Amino acid sequence: MKKAILVLLLILLCLPFDLKTAEAVSGNELMEAFSIRVTVVENEVEYQWEFDNPSHYEYERGTKVLKGDHAKVQVVKMVSLLQLEQEKTTEQYKEVLEKLYPAMTSFEIRWMDDQSERYVWRWKENETKGSAPLGFIAFDEREWSQAS
Repeated sequence: MKKAILVLLLILLCLPFDLKTAEAVSGNELMEAFSIRVTVVENEVEYQWEFDNPSHYEYERGTKVLKGDHAKVQVVKMVSLLQLEQEKTTEQYKEVLEKLYPAMTSFEIRWMDDQSERYVWRWKENETKGSAPLGFIAFDEREWSQAS
């Protein structure tokens, strides 16, 4: 019951973020993920959202870092916005992120689900479709460790 109330409060905290883009967060969405890393670069500023199950949250904007509950609010907002699904393409995530970061020059989304399946979506400005992955790719343990 306490978890349900906490999730409801987090959803309510997310609503003022941007009513046009905020979506309801599934109570199980983050619990079904083991690890999430989202990085966006806009105007030479790097933004990063991190989640490691069960309770590590971190949000970075340039050189400023938030951890704990303050970061959790930002991570929940981003995960809600992205609605992570392995079937989505890089182009679909790019469209979503460009609404908040119109001058975005790159992004990377790394997600490890509750089955330890790993997925990556990457986009970088000026890369052709032939040189950048258009969907998710699985990668091995060494690459995941180096990126975290």
